[in-house]
This record gives sequence, structure tokens and C-alpha cells, in this order.
Amino acid sequence: MDELSDSTTAVRRLIDASLDDPTINLSVPTMLSLAGREGLRLDTLAELNRGDYHPGVGQAPGSLTYRRGDEVVAVPLSPESELLLLAYFES
Repeated sequence: MDELSDSTTAVRRLIDASLDDPTINLSVPTMLSLAGREGLRLDTLAELNRGDYHPGVGQAPGSLTYRRGDEVVAVPLSPESELLLLAYFES
């Protein structure tokens, strides 16, 4: 299995665990994934809402739009961040 598959599998296991245990908070792993994989500031997640997330379609990755000062920034999401963000918004 390659690194991407291992990472995606680990994220799926975390999400599955959070469905079984409501005390698991997905905000921290989601925030760290967005910071580490997409290069966002750690406090960006607190400013987001469901409408900022745009799911992937076909081969096109999902994306996230957010405000950075006076500009609106669109960022493509890694598969792991997209899984976490979707689960975070659904919880």
C-alpha cells in the first residue's frame, strides 16, 4: 500500500471511530490536516461554514473557499482533508 492509501485509510478509521464515539472531536485532526496538507492557518477552520466546502466531482478534487483579509481564496483539498472536512461538517 502506498503512503496516500495508508493515510486515507487512517483518516477513514478515525472518522468511523468518531461515528461510534461522540466524544471524538474531529476539529483538531481536520485543522491539522488543513494546515499541513493545504497550508492554511490553524485558525482557518473556526471561520469556515458548510457553504465554504465544495465537494469533488469525478476526478476534480474538492475545494475550500475562505477569506484571507480582503481576498477570497480557493484551495484544492487533498483526499484526506476532504474526508475530514466533510465528516466535521456532518457532525
